[in-house]
This record gives sequence, C-alpha cells and structure tokens, in this order.
Amino acid sequence: MNNRSLSLLALAVSAAISSSSYAGIDKVFISKDVEGSSNNKAIEILATKSVSITPCRDAKGISQKRIGEIQGSSYRSPLIADGKYKSDAEYLVTGVVSAVTTGLEKGFYLFDDDGVDTTSNGIFVETNVPLNADLIGQEICVRGFIEEDYGMTKVVATNDLWEVVNSNAGKPAATDLVQIAEDGNSFQATLERHEGMLVRLPTDIVPEQEDDQTMRISRTFSFDYSGYRNNLVLAFERPNFQPNQHYVAGSKEAKQQAADNNDRRLYVETDSKAANGVIPYYPDFGIDPQNNPLRINDAIVGLEGVLSYSYNNFRLITQNTITAENIIKHQPRQPTPIVNDKTEHHSFGLRVATLNVLNYFNSPFGGDANPQQSNRGADSEAEFERQQAKIVAAIHGLDADILGLMEIENNGYGRAGAISGLVNSVNLKYNREDSADHTKADHIDNRYVFIGIDSNGDTIIDKLDTFGGDAITSGMLYRPARVSVEQVKQILMPSQQAPVVADKNGVALVDSKGKVRESGKNYQRDMLAASFIINNTGKRLTIGVNHLKSKGSTCWEDWQGWETWQNFDPAKGKVKDPDFQGSCENFRVAAAYEIGKQMEKWGGDRVIVGDLNSYGQEDALLVLTDNPTGKTLKAARDTFIGEQLQFGAEGGLISHSYGYINAVDMMSKGKPHVGYSYSYNDEIGSLDHILVSPSLKDRVLDATDWHINAAESTLFDYNEEHKGANIDLLYSADAYRSSDHDPAILALAYRYNQAGEVPLQMLLDGSRLSVPYTMPATAQAGDIATIAISPTPEISLPSIALKQNGAQTIMFNVDGLKAGHYTFTLSLTGSTINKAVVDNATQQIEVNVKHRDGVKIDDNITPPHNSSGGSWGIFGLLLLLGLSLFRRKH
Repeated sequence: MNNRSLSLLALAVSAAISSSSYAGIDKVFISKDVEGSSNNKAIEILATKSVSITPCRDAKGISQKRIGEIQGSSYRSPLIADGKYKSDAEYLVTGVVSAVTTGLEKGFYLFDDDGVDTTSNGIFVETNVPLNADLIGQEICVRGFIEEDYGMTKVVATNDLWEVVNSNAGKPAATDLVQIAEDGNSFQATLERHEGMLVRLPTDIVPEQEDDQTMRISRTFSFDYSGYRNNLVLAFERPNFQPNQHYVAGSKEAKQQAADNNDRRLYVETDSKAANGVIPYYPDFGIDPQNNPLRINDAIVGLEGVLSYSYNNFRLITQNTITAENIIKHQPRQPTPIVNDKTEHHSFGLRVATLNVLNYFNSPFGGDANPQQSNRGADSEAEFERQQAKIVAAIHGLDADILGLMEIENNGYGRAGAISGLVNSVNLKYNREDSADHTKADHIDNRYVFIGIDSNGDTIIDKLDTFGGDAITSGMLYRPARVSVEQVKQILMPSQQAPVVADKNGVALVDSKGKVRESGKNYQRDMLAASFIINNTGKRLTIGVNHLKSKGSTCWEDWQGWETWQNFDPAKGKVKDPDFQGSCENFRVAAAYEIGKQMEKWGGDRVIVGDLNSYGQEDALLVLTDNPTGKTLKAARDTFIGEQLQFGAEGGLISHSYGYINAVDMMSKGKPHVGYSYSYNDEIGSLDHILVSPSLKDRVLDATDWHINAAESTLFDYNEEHKGANIDLLYSADAYRSSDHDPAILALAYRYNQAGEVPLQMLLDGSRLSVPYTMPATAQAGDIATIAISPTPEISLPSIALKQNGAQTIMFNVDGLKAGHYTFTLSLTGSTINKAVVDNATQQIEVNVKHRDGVKIDDNITPPHNSSGGSWGIFGLLLLLGLSLFRRKH
C-alpha cells in the first residue's frame, strides 16, 4: 500500500478502536487487501497481538500531565513557550470524555478533577477521526502536542490515536459555573478557569453576593451572520448596554463599558447548525413559540455545555435540553405598554409616541407607485399582509393620541398610499359609535388621521405629494377628538456636498466592483413638524418627527486619516470607529443643530421624537439635550440647508446645547429596568427618543419604551424565510417583532379649561359639545350644576345634579351648538331650600368652539416653500376617512 493508503488506514483503525464495540481490543492485525464478490476492497481488522494501539502505555520518555497542569492559571498554557503557539514536546493526558463535537469543532472534551479550583479540569482534544457519542463516559489517555488555537488551549492527538483506560468510567457531571475570589472582577477569568469543561449555568454565579447572579440574554436566538449559523448571546448579570447609551461617546467610562461588555459575553452554540425555526436545546419553543419566547434580559439556568473559545469569544456548546422552567423572565412580554397616565379628576392625560415601522411598503401590492422605484419591505403579498397586521397591532396597542412614524413608504398621500392604507387598517379597530360609549377603547373617537404636505404646491394633497426625496419617509398620525392641528411644516435637514474621498493621486477610492466608497454627497430625511392645540385647553404642543442619518453608510469625516491606518485595504476595509458612534456622527450633529434651531422658533412646549440613530450620550443627543462634560462637538463639513450653506469646509464647532430632556431616561429613575429601544449584535440602547422642552418637565406623567421588538427574536417577524416547518407556529398577528425598533411613549398631563398660548378651545363632536366643569371640595351630592352661554344659542342647556360630595369634574353635553366664540358661565347651586350659589364654584371662560379636524378646514392651503427653506402644508383628512368618522348615535 502507498503512503496515502496507510494514512487512510490509520484513520480507519483509530475510528474502529474508539468505538465501544472495540473497547476491549488493544491490539490489531491489519490483513492484506481482501476482495469480496463485488470486487470491492476492504480492510480486515482482527483481534490479534501483532500491532500495538496503546500510544500512552507504549510511550517512553513522554511526560504525563494533569489537565490542570496543561491549562495553567492564566490565559495560555504554561507548557507553551512565550511567542509560540505549540508546545515543543508531546505530553500524555488522561481524562473522562464529557462531550463529543463533530460540527462546530471536531474532537472531544476530557475531564479530570485534580481538586485545584484555580485551573480548569477540562480540555479539548482535536482529532480528524469520525466520532460518535459512545465515547462519552470512557476514560481516555491521549498523546499529543499542546496548542493555543487563537486563545483556545487544546491537545492535538498524535496520529489521531488514543487508548481507552476505562470504558465504563461514566459521564462526568456538569460543574456549576461560579466565580471565586481569585477571579477578581473579571468574568472572563471565570470562563477561562472553566475552559474545556462541561459546565452548568446556575441560579447564582456569585454565591457571596446578595440577589441571584445569572446569565442574561443579551441577543436573542437569531441568525449570526458572522458565523453564518443561529445562536444567541448571554451576558453575566445583565444585558450588555451599548457603550454610549449611558456614557458620553469617547469617554473613559464608555470605553470601560465596552471592555465590560467584552468581559461578560458568552455565546450559546449548538454543535450542529440549528435547523430553521427551532432552538435545539429548548424544545418547548418549537412546540409553542408564542408562549415560550426567549427575550433580552431573560435569565437561563440549568443549561449545560462544554466551554470553548473561538473568534475572540467564549462559546457554550450545549449538551442538554431545558424547559420553560429554566427561563427566568425579568421583563416578560406586555400586551400593552405599562404607562402611568392616570390623573386627578380635574386633569387628563395625552399620549405622544414614536414608532419605526421597518420599511412598510405597499406599492408592490396595489399601492401607489414609489417615485424611487424601490421596495425595501415585504417580498410577497402574504408577507405584506403579515407585516401590516403586526404594525396595526403595535399602533393599536400604543393607544397614542399623536404618533410619529419612521420608515413608511414615501409614495404620496393618495387613497392607495402607504400611510393612507395603514391608517385605514388601524381605524378598523375602532367601530363603536354610540356617544355614551365614548370612553370605550374601541370607540370611533380613537380613530386617526394623518398629516400631509402639499409638496408640489398645487393646493391639493394627493398621491403626487411626497415628503422628501427618499424611498422612505416620516409621517404623523393624530386623533382629531383629542387635538387639532394649528400649523404644519417640513423642516429641511442638511445635505453634505463634500469632496470625494481619493488617494494621493486624486483618484476616487472604489470597491472591488468599481463603486466609489465615499462620494462626499450625503443626505438626511427632513423633519415633519406640527403644532397642535390640546382640546379643552388653550395649550399648544409642537411635535417634530425625525429620522436621522444611519450609522451604516459612511460620510466624508469617517475616512479622514485612512492613509495612516495599519493594514487598511481601501477597497474593502471598514473605516475606524474608535468611539462606537458608527458612521456619520458629525453629519447627525449638523442635523441635530438644525432641529434645535428650527424648533426653537416655534417656542412654547415642544417634543422631538423619532429614530435619531444616536444612542443616549452620543454627540447628536448632546446637542439636543445637554453636554455635561463640555465635549467638543463638531458638525460635518460642507453642509447645506436647501441651497443655503450651513457649515463650510471646516465644519462647525457646536458650543450650544438646546436643553431638551430625555423623557424616557428621566422616568427610568426608580424603575427596576432602564430603557432601550434597539438591539445590535449583543448590545442594547436607545436610538428612538422622546425629548421634551424644559417647559414640559412638570407635565410628564410617564415615559417608557414598549419592548415588543428589540427584545424579541427575528423568528417572530413577518418574513417567511428561515422559519422552516414552524413558520405558522412562529407567526402571530400581534405586535411582537412588528419592527426592529421598540416604540417609545410619553404621557403628559393637562388640566381641563387651562388657559394657554391660544384661546381656550373645545371641539364639536358632530353637533354635540362636551364642556368640562371642575368643582371645589365644598360641592355636595344633590347640588345642581348649570351652564349659561353667551351669545345665547337657541338650544336647551343641560343641568346636572351631583351624585357625590367633594371636588369633582363633570361634563355638560350641549347639543346643537354651532362653531363660534362664546362665553361659558359654569355655576353650582346648593340643594338646600334657599338654593344659594356655592362659593368659589362659579367659572366664566372664553371659548373657541370648533369642528374637529376633517369636518371643516378653516385654514387656506399655503404655498409649499418659504424663505426659511422649509415647506408649509396642511393635513389630509376627508381624502382618507370620509364623513363616517364623525357619524354619531345620540
């Protein structure tokens, strides 16, 4: 036989001897080739005493080492010289096989407890021999060299041979993954001390500390494109927060957060690639995924696996299965957001929310054409219907009175536009018409309309009008029963017109396909701003909806200094990101500066909402909120607002912050969990924000994120790919994974009949007006509340007998009143014989009575462009909803 035949023969022999069928055979005889009746050649292996396969017992002059001696107490084996990755000598090592891996790795794990806690009792043995699980539980002796394989200490079996010392030793029990004092504050030290061992995730990793220290899900089970397989990521004690979420970008604290994240990270893998739609070690998920989801911040206990290391991370290769009992839900699913918007009787709450709808496109499925001929959303009508159902459920669950939308298709405001179709679908949730039921959640008072911009200046809002020049846009919905629009404006955001990034010869850098890597021409989506009058008050509220430049594609500033970057390939290399802000942070700073500047012109109470593509302490947020460390904030160069120069070739230094308050952060204080809205890799943070002007601080009742998306696996989204046979079980027409961003919601408090920047406004519900009347503590049951109106209308006016004592608010339902300006006198008469007017109960208020938006439009449509570079517009209402919105049963 030639050398190749001998090599293959050695593999065959080793495989045979490693199986339990040959456990008692310690010597083999290799016969000559034998031909059978089929003329196929085979190898005949006979139990004889001719050839030794006892590499350990026959080894002479080779040192025997315990596993702990090989692993040592540091991150490298002490048996490998500095500067080398392989030992100079062979060693013998004996242990019981705890696991066999044939997919992610090829080999088996040995365990040998030497009683020393500071070194690992397990090690991986690499071999190319085919293996099966029968090897588990056998005591094995291996001869081989020690290697450090990119951080993983392993034994490489010489000639792929080993010998069985005891075939019935029994599988080692998993060791609880716990910290000891010698680990210090490093969880990586804890993992290193267990490298190669079969470990179990316990309920308390640090027994000496109070509370349970567990492993938390930091990235849900999903497709990992770096490894091209499904897995999830755990983190010690808590999910990993993006470094700039709580610390100023570039600060030592942010860098320490990044280091802490790296220290606490643990991937959970399966040896074989997981089939689509299932979690192999969690069969309950496959049986009933809707009731057994794995979410960010869930703790997993009782999961067992061998601890490996590759690609700069420790990986737990699972070896058992768990049930729902092994999942500790720290932030379980909530069918509706938990928002404290309760008020005293004299006040009411108003909800403002932001929601990224993740490329909601209807143009391929009967909608109006996209001007950019683009579809970033569903691939089929079935997917679109699934997507729409989930987004409708999310909007319905938010129950917001004003809602900013991002990533909705920019295909106009016609009946077949994306925003029109979405609003129509949402409004089907509200079908109760009786006015007596107006407080019910499904009453038609809760229906929405959208705001549109007359972008082409033809005084008609229709499918020809778009908002900005991108395939996606921002939108705004609101409830005409709660607020009415006063003014709408399109606020232009900066564009960048910088030079192309070129080499020293002035030639533009291109990728392998010849595409210019950075042209210097970059754009952002415009802000949609609207001022509203809050019904039953004289208060104005201005909302600005934003979607800033993403972190993915680069801007001119990201390339500066590329010539000096070591080993950088300008055709395919990634630009540096030393402060973890991603790309285009300077361009977002320019946009934030313009947002603050333009919103300041509106004055009064203001709220900035949207996907700002900036974590909580990144530069753009520091411009809009405050800059506590005095960090130098620089805006991008060569930016323009329309055709007007914003910042020149040197960019701009921003020394002024606008003082907005991050409402979710403010209201997170004292809550068990801080906010986040997005998960990227295994780090969470907030890209979606609600920023309130200081004038609103005392009105804030609550603000929170609703974790329906970022915390969930992509297995629950509308896409039909990668779901396998479980596709129907994985999909539900609910809000979970309706997008990749969590919505955020704000609750504000307003007092009935509160004076403000405009005359007190009350809105007619058809021909009925509800007039609130707040009475003092001296009011008593049986007292009579009355309303007088001047000029006196030719209608009958109601009176109400109180049913309880004390301060309270009632509603007069006035039928038949027409729109106009009135003086209302609200009085309370005692129930005693003299029927005296109750002291301090009489109120006289000046009121503008108006129809709700959509019944009558009082304002003229103005031309779309003005000198400030913005666009004015009005709202599209009747186009969408028709008079059915306002039909009532009285």
